[in-house]
This record gives sequence, C-alpha cells and structure tokens, in this order.
Amino acid sequence: MAVCLVLPEMGILVSLGDMDPCATLATELRAAVPAGGLSIEFQPLFDLEGSGQPERPVAVEALCRWNHPRFGTISPVQFIPLAETHGIIADLGAAVLARAGAQVAAWQRAGYDLGLSVNASPSEFSATWVDTVAERAADLGLSAGSLTIEITESPAPQLLPSVLAVLERARAAGLGLSIDDLGAGDTTISMLDELPLTEVKIDRSLTQRDDADADEAVAAVVEQARHNGWSVVAEGIETQDDLDRARRRRCDRGQGFFLGKPMPAAELTALLSA
Repeated sequence: MAVCLVLPEMGILVSLGDMDPCATLATELRAAVPAGGLSIEFQPLFDLEGSGQPERPVAVEALCRWNHPRFGTISPVQFIPLAETHGIIADLGAAVLARAGAQVAAWQRAGYDLGLSVNASPSEFSATWVDTVAERAADLGLSAGSLTIEITESPAPQLLPSVLAVLERARAAGLGLSIDDLGAGDTTISMLDELPLTEVKIDRSLTQRDDADADEAVAAVVEQARHNGWSVVAEGIETQDDLDRARRRRCDRGQGFFLGKPMPAAELTALLSA
C-alpha cells in the first residue's frame, strides 16, 4: 500500500509506493473539512495554585483529529502540513474554530468560566484573518477575551514586520496570543519581547527535565513573563513529579496527560460538572 509520510524535521512530504498518496489525501482532506469528517477533542488546562490534584479546568485547547475511512487515525503532525501545502489550512482552521467555539460558548452559557485555545499557522496571518476570527468568536457567543490563538515556536515568521502588525491587530481585537512549545527550538527571551503575547507554553522537553539547566531556563521565562504580564503554562505534565516541578518553578497553569488527556466534549462536560 502506498503511504504518505511527513518528515517534520525536514518540512517535507514523502510518497512511498506507485502513486501520489499525498495528493490523494489532500483531496480527501479537502472534502472531509466541510463534511464534518474531522473530530474535535479538548485537552484541559488547570491553574496550578494550591496543592493536590487540580480539579476543574480553566481553559481547553481544541485539537483536531482525522479518522480516515481507510487509513484510520491520521496524526495532525501529518495532515496539518498537508493542509498547509495544499491550501486547505484556512478552511481547516475556520472549521475547528466554528465547532470548538460553539461548544465552549455553550459551556460558558452553562456557567463555566472557560477559555479556548486554537492553533493557527503563520501562513494564515493577515489583517483580514484577524478580523474574521474576532467576528466569528463574537458571533459564536464566546465571552470577550476568552479566545487565545496558539502559534508554534518559529521566531522567523513571527518576527517579520508584517506578521508583527497582524499580531498587534489580534491583541487590539481582544484575542489572546500564545507561543506554543517554547524550549523546543531556538527562540530567545529577547525574541519573545518583540511579540504582543498573553501566554507562553513551556515545552515538555523542559517540563519533564529535573536539572539545573532546565530550572534556569524556565526561571528566565517566568521572570520575563511576570515583567510582561504573560501567563506561563507547563506542557507535558505526565507524572506527579512533573506537576510538583511545574509548581516549584512558579508556572501559572499546567497541561498534560497526568492532569487530563484530550477528550470529546461529552467527557469534558462530565469533568466540568464533577
């Protein structure tokens, strides 16, 4: 069977077999987006104040899943680059926001003070995109200031003047901005200072390390976050030690399988009402 692979570290798609499965998958993905062929799961984020196991989420990250009828579950690591390469990313992002935003707005109306984070590619960024996202959030009934846009740690595009202007427009429109996976790449604190952020998310590679260098790296982020008014999220919390370490390092929020795995809306509803 032909297989379409993604090599993230090289930023390329590789086709194996006697056909071009990447093009075939792209066609199927393009059809799946408007047809509801992708599912949304929500991974909870928790405040790390106090001690013990955090109980009620304060925000959720919307994660897209593609259950392909022939190939089974296709990882976002694979189909997101596919969507970017074949010009589907804007439609995909709009579909995720529409479905996740409607659900979180319903939770908010039910009395739960819950934020929503959605991922976005810098390839989408434009003034029109910002205006569309802000208008859509309002139309969905999301409470003001509750939507955060997550962008991966890739400083080069984010620091372009044109992109900086878009990010500043997003903040002016009341959207939160988060840098995802901080510590997985080469971003420096001085680079972050250039961005109008509301949140930074510490990559699991630092969250799960228990050594002086990791402590120092996280401490520098936390110190700058306090100065700039950013919230700090520890990602990849998978053990009690990870949770204790995140609290000791003064991270504001935590996310990871130890606290809560990605789950469908019904399970998240049960968690909220527990």
